[in-house]
Amino acid sequence: MVHFFTGQQVGPEGPLSLVVKLEDDLGERSDWIMLHGVIPARDEKNFPFLRCIDLYGKTVFNHLQMESFLEEWDRVRDRAHDESQQDAWQKVKNMAVACQVDRDLYLKFVGN
Repeated sequence: MVHFFTGQQVGPEGPLSLVVKLEDDLGERSDWIMLHGVIPARDEKNFPFLRCIDLYGKTVFNHLQMESFLEEWDRVRDRAHDESQQDAWQKVKNMAVACQVDRDLYLKFVGN
């Protein structure tokens, strides 16, 4: 069972983690980071892109979606409380910017 507390998803073992990858069509580009505690809860309607990230499956964004993704991503920056979360938030932002300018790259979230 997953519970939601102030925008964070918490499973039986604590906050859920996602792997975030920047990949090309063949999955050969291997830029990645572990992320936890930043993604908005499913019921946060003011985050139409981020709230739809599947915590247990795969969610893929392309270059056409990055403008909206980045706007929402900037709004969740304050959810990154500790240094590892802040570093992960920045790394995801950098990967999203790279995705935005290269139509052959995809930002992929992989849940548990």
